[in-house]
Amino acid sequence: MRGDTVRPIKKIAFFIFPGLTLLDLVGAYDSLRRVALMGIDPALTHRFIGTQSEISDETGIVLRPDAVYDDLSTFDLLYLPGGVGTRRLMGDDWCLDYLRRWGVERPIASVCTGALLLGKAGYLRDKRATTHRNAYDLLAPYCREVVRDRRIVDEGNVITAGGVSSALDLGLYLVERFWGDKARERIAQQMEYRPALEGAARASRPGSRTGAGRPRARPR
Repeated sequence: MRGDTVRPIKKIAFFIFPGLTLLDLVGAYDSLRRVALMGIDPALTHRFIGTQSEISDETGIVLRPDAVYDDLSTFDLLYLPGGVGTRRLMGDDWCLDYLRRWGVERPIASVCTGALLLGKAGYLRDKRATTHRNAYDLLAPYCREVVRDRRIVDEGNVITAGGVSSALDLGLYLVERFWGDKARERIAQQMEYRPALEGAARASRPGSRTGAGRPRARPR
């Protein structure tokens, strides 16, 4: 996880579990699904991979994943939402071993307390990361530094984002990183997401100091 991935992103896995926060999932999914929908990369596909066949989010909304603990070897990007359910999964060895099998050569992204799963699985060791502000202290033992003043922290193949609404920013950031500025701008316009159009979301990238960064969430 020393630098940006060079593997094209053609297949995305969204990992879902009981007790997830729905906006954590949908906020980024909506941006990423538009990559194919709007013809930016018509070949891009995605699947929802669950810990069980029927999943209730933290409000009781029921989701049915495409597969349960599916083989991740054919995917290029793994996305983890947060939610109260992350606390239980932090003690689930089967789940943690599954996440560890993703490895370090492909990008993995989390929003909100999804970072706790990344931390428990060992992905944040010696890295900077962020999460929901109420979980900073929970994240601290698993990473080198908790970044508190950026919605997105990009450490090469490990990308973390802040709480809940940060999923919107993270989704567009991933679009920009893997498909470019113009793709991000087109999708942000279609979503009418003004903070992204106005450059409100900033990313802290590898080698930057906490608090440093450009006014836009640029990967380069």
